[in-house]
Amino acid sequence: MLVAVLSDKPELREQFCRLIGTEGPKGDISFYNGEKISLVEPTKYPERIQPLLYSLSMADYAVLIVESLTPKIGEIIVALDSLKIESGLIISNVPLPLKGTVLDKYEKMSDMNAAKEKLRSIQAPAGEGSTLVLVDSVASVPSVGNVAHGIIKLGSIKKQEKLFVLPEKKEIDIRSIRAGGNEAEEAGAGACFEMAYRGDIFERGMLVPLRNDVQVENVVNGRFSKNAFFKDELKGRIHAYTNMQFVEGNLTDNDLTLSQPLAFEKGERILVIDASNQKLRVAGVFQSKW
Repeated sequence: MLVAVLSDKPELREQFCRLIGTEGPKGDISFYNGEKISLVEPTKYPERIQPLLYSLSMADYAVLIVESLTPKIGEIIVALDSLKIESGLIISNVPLPLKGTVLDKYEKMSDMNAAKEKLRSIQAPAGEGSTLVLVDSVASVPSVGNVAHGIIKLGSIKKQEKLFVLPEKKEIDIRSIRAGGNEAEEAGAGACFEMAYRGDIFERGMLVPLRNDVQVENVVNGRFSKNAFFKDELKGRIHAYTNMQFVEGNLTDNDLTLSQPLAFEKGERILVIDASNQKLRVAGVFQSKW
């Protein structure tokens, strides 16, 4: 199971992560490996909104650490609610505006040690459904070849299996898998993995079966719902976010027109981001047509 550790204060995120696990791959998001769970934290947040969104997409569960109510804590609450991250806990003694959000159901705790014990008892979700893999990074490793690192959100992956890279529309062939630090023939939902593969280098994105229902389009039809806390007008360029994809574009009530193709499923909740906004960068949700 992968847990997103969130706070407006990077030192609090790091403190909690080190309480649970040992440091793994590090970049604009960082991973920590524990005995039963793995952690991801948005290292470059709050300077940039993308690491927060990447962390939330990959996670099954969220831990929110709050010392005081700040605009960036508000932004994290809005992002969690917009992406419907329904499982989590809050470490805080501060009253928070959670009514009507998914966070209203989160368990509340007063200290990190209590939260650590709670995480030990949580069961990982089943992750049923067609295989969906979210890839955080890809690198060319001498004597190994191309290696991808990420999380399995749904289904499983196996050695010698062929998968489809989206939105690039490239085919890859899995050569070897490491999960939990060990070589594996197969890895299932909730596992952080490293995978050596045959195929081209690609950017962050999704891996799905060769036969799938995912659409890849520059124009997405649907309906935009503005967030109640977002008080500004959306003018000019915005960014659309879903499943490790952060794409520039323009918005109308019924269409997203994007500068690059976006991979999405029917009915998907795509976040609309105003990246330059100084108060709240999550403007609302664009739900694609069924």
